Amino acid sequence: MNNRHPSFHDSGRHITVTVTDIAMPGDLGVAKADDFVLFVPGTIPGDRVVVRIVKREKRYGYGEVIAIEKPSSHRVEPPCPHFGTCGGCTIQSMGYARQLELKSAHLRQTLKRIGRIDAPEDIFEDITPSPAVYWYRSKVELAFGNALRSVITGMRMSTSPAGPARPGVVAIPGCRIFNPSLKKIVDIVDDHIHGEGYSPYDEQTKRGYLRHLIVRQSMATGALMVILETKDGQSHDMGELYRLLKREVPEVTSMWRAFNNRPGPYIDYGSMRHEGGDLFMEELLSGLRFRVYPASFFQPNPAAAGLLYERIGNIAAAGRFGNVLGLYCGMGPIELALSRHARKVVGIDSQKANIENARENALINGITNCSFLAGKIEDIAADPAFKKPDLVVIDPPRSGVSQRGIGLITSLAPGAIFYVSCNPATLARDLAHLTAAGFSIELIAPFDFFPHTSHLETLVALRRIKR
Repeated sequence: MNNRHPSFHDSGRHITVTVTDIAMPGDLGVAKADDFVLFVPGTIPGDRVVVRIVKREKRYGYGEVIAIEKPSSHRVEPPCPHFGTCGGCTIQSMGYARQLELKSAHLRQTLKRIGRIDAPEDIFEDITPSPAVYWYRSKVELAFGNALRSVITGMRMSTSPAGPARPGVVAIPGCRIFNPSLKKIVDIVDDHIHGEGYSPYDEQTKRGYLRHLIVRQSMATGALMVILETKDGQSHDMGELYRLLKREVPEVTSMWRAFNNRPGPYIDYGSMRHEGGDLFMEELLSGLRFRVYPASFFQPNPAAAGLLYERIGNIAAAGRFGNVLGLYCGMGPIELALSRHARKVVGIDSQKANIENARENALINGITNCSFLAGKIEDIAADPAFKKPDLVVIDPPRSGVSQRGIGLITSLAPGAIFYVSCNPATLARDLAHLTAAGFSIELIAPFDFFPHTSHLETLVALRRIKR
């Protein structure tokens, strides 16, 4: 007997469904009929929609919204006019309180599904919301593209697995989560590149000159840094562009060039040239000063990051840790914050520029009990001469910690581990390894660094079980 729902028999069919979930970490609404799952872009839980099936597999398919019969009670009007075409704020059509609920649920489900971690309710803290829901980002990355034979500056277009590929750039003169001055900066850059006759880089033909426009801002001082990424091999002077920006937008205090000849849509800060103004911006976080350079990794929501670092400091103060080891330390914000609560802190990062930046930040804050080493954690911390730490802090990239790295961390036998994660899936995987190696989870605290997207940050505190 064929139990397949008749409405899902063929692609192209129009059906009515109710969306019950969001497929995080993406943004597709999820509806279900019998055993068939339908992913519907542009919908949120609670929407009742008429959809056309555009692609189907055996047990799931993708639908295109034809009409919203009854909108979700959580649906709101997105304030950004670019919502839906820009690939940035994918869930801006959902009320913020509901966004937080879904992120918390996604974290718990992922820990259980991937890590087999069925943690008791009392170790989960409520998600900490972002102090600001709009205008919160300290960095925006824009691409260059073509439109009607003219160069535009904007965001890469959103894509859906259900529809045709839409490589290209959509013009974004402003952004609701970044500084309002972005529109004027983009206008000035566009006028200048039109006048100079520059063309955008084409990934297919490998021709063109302009690659990315990056703008960073200091939330503490309001200063703006502009970074123009181009192909190398042409010695165009951008000093005039800096002077134009500085005259029209006085908050612009620094401009750099980045040169990138690598294939792919990725930003490369390996080769840089200072075009004008200051070499860095200064940011304040948890009572500390940080110098932010073009290539510095600094949390793009400083206000939310400050809440996370304060929470880490409070837990560390109660634990009375002597020696702290920070892995994937970047420019050292967590390690410098922990220096107030430990006798000695050592930070390790594979990027030499990060370590130089971390040492400079320790110096300008007068912190003398922090040291930083450049290299892979697997090589440095594995040295037998390395003193065993009381606390290990891990803040890895989205890929998480390598299997060798997990083995090294557990071999150090620290009394406690603080794991800061930006990816619930790799967090779940790594926590499964750590708990199997004799560590118990004491606390799980999610933080929302990225309102209107499906991303979240999570702090997990673990303690070594005494045998």
